[in-house]
Amino acid sequence: MTTSIQSSTIAFPVNHRTGRKENTYMVIVNAEDGCYEEHEILASSEQEAHAKADVIAQNSMVDVTFVEVYKIA
Repeated sequence: MTTSIQSSTIAFPVNHRTGRKENTYMVIVNAEDGCYEEHEILASSEQEAHAKADVIAQNSMVDVTFVEVYKIA
């Protein structure tokens, strides 16, 4: 599975529940037939965002071609 990421320097405020900064990421799961699914996730790092994107892709009911992960500014 291939993932690509787009970064930004703008961070969102600290999450008061966990005390850590969380950013919003857009995950796009692309399928073989040209269809795709879009999801928004919260993650404190790019690595966490990629891990969550992989879980989403594995749980999707499509034949995954590739996954895109974008940090939303």
